[in-house]
Amino acid sequence: MSTQSIVATVSNPSMARQFADTATDGVVFTTNNLLDINAAQNLGILIPNITIDSVQMTYAGGLAQWRIINSQNQVVSRKGWASQLRYVCPMETKIAPLKIQSTDLLQVFCKAVNATGGDTEVMAWLTTNGGVESFQVTTAADSTLTAMTNSITAQSLGDWAFGKTLQRIQVQCEDGAFLSEVAVFDQTGSKVWTAGGSTRLPTAGGKSTHTNIDIPCSIQIGKGWAIKVSTITA
Repeated sequence: MSTQSIVATVSNPSMARQFADTATDGVVFTTNNLLDINAAQNLGILIPNITIDSVQMTYAGGLAQWRIINSQNQVVSRKGWASQLRYVCPMETKIAPLKIQSTDLLQVFCKAVNATGGDTEVMAWLTTNGGVESFQVTTAADSTLTAMTNSITAQSLGDWAFGKTLQRIQVQCEDGAFLSEVAVFDQTGSKVWTAGGSTRLPTAGGKSTHTNIDIPCSIQIGKGWAIKVSTITA
């Protein structure tokens, strides 16, 4: 498997610390722990009880998500996106203030740009009234709606979120790719919700360094439902 350099600056108005990892592409968080570049310590060990309000993370090429997770109770306290190296927007990297616990870990889930023509790597953060979870897919052809699944459990949208309300959809495609459409389908295969997306900065036409689409919604999810994306690869 390939690896890439991940660097994160974790900060508040009066301090900043840098963390890094040579992360394995395709590994869903777990072993991709970022460590302080000086002391090689985890986030919680280095700055316990410090309140942070910004996480600026960059990857070398492809796409990436990050999360802060408590190593004891496995509660994810914050999550977000990384941006391509040298393209960081301070406004986008702000988070709700978080007091770091000694057991907190900063983890990344990254992928490289897919080398196969027409194949696009895609990730999503899906927010429901029951929580937030990572979804992913590798599309097999341009302009073809392809179902995303839970990055950790491999469940469909309907299996993971049955009975819950989908409240926010954030999608990040690999560098240079366009998100043509994100859509929700019911158990009969009927399209019940859809929205168009775009590309990301620094690609011309992009408005965000993080997402191809970031949109609120209010969709009651049923059993057998699916979320699909259609892309055009770089």
